[in-house]
Amino acid sequence: MCFKFTVNPTSHEILRNQHSTQIRVVEIDNTLIQKINSCQNDQDILNLIKSHPSSFQIPPIGVIGPKEATPDEYQFAEKLGESLAQLGITVICGGRNGVMEAVCKGVYMQDGTSIGLIPSDHWKDANKYVKQIITTNMGPTRNSLIALSAFSLIAVGGGLGTLSEIAYGLHYDKPVIVTDTAPYVDGVIVLNHISEIISHILAILLNIQE
Repeated sequence: MCFKFTVNPTSHEILRNQHSTQIRVVEIDNTLIQKINSCQNDQDILNLIKSHPSSFQIPPIGVIGPKEATPDEYQFAEKLGESLAQLGITVICGGRNGVMEAVCKGVYMQDGTSIGLIPSDHWKDANKYVKQIITTNMGPTRNSLIALSAFSLIAVGGGLGTLSEIAYGLHYDKPVIVTDTAPYVDGVIVLNHISEIISHILAILLNIQE
């Protein structure tokens, strides 16, 4: 199926069949615009973004979950991080252990970018895989910043802390995806396979209407 990709000259947003996406170009450059216009499907635009990362602006995806993850949750989060990094999407998380460490490890293995919002005032509290560390000294209140900064949240397992992040995400009208081991509340989307999660994230990122 063929799609039309254009750029709004005022907002710099990439439009997919005249619908705004979550992606903006940094500068209106004629050569780049021609490349965008020549994209005929979603994979084309994703490949272009990945090959010119400094030319595009994309908000991060939030990955949340327990600091004491089960082996299955750790493995799932690591593979999820790899898949998100392969798309060129930055991951934002709490930057500590468990699911947070696992997703950062997956991103690291694919040479991607992860951001960790640390609840304390010391950067060394971060896990060893997170690339960009931000100390907040806000304690669990920093959960609201993760939800507010991300264009969507993915919860892999979790307890009360994760539940608070889910609640913040829904409060800020962000799409929230959860696995079946994560807290469930009305409004979340339950997906248990990475391929399904990635497809849904792409639909949000590109504002796919079909």
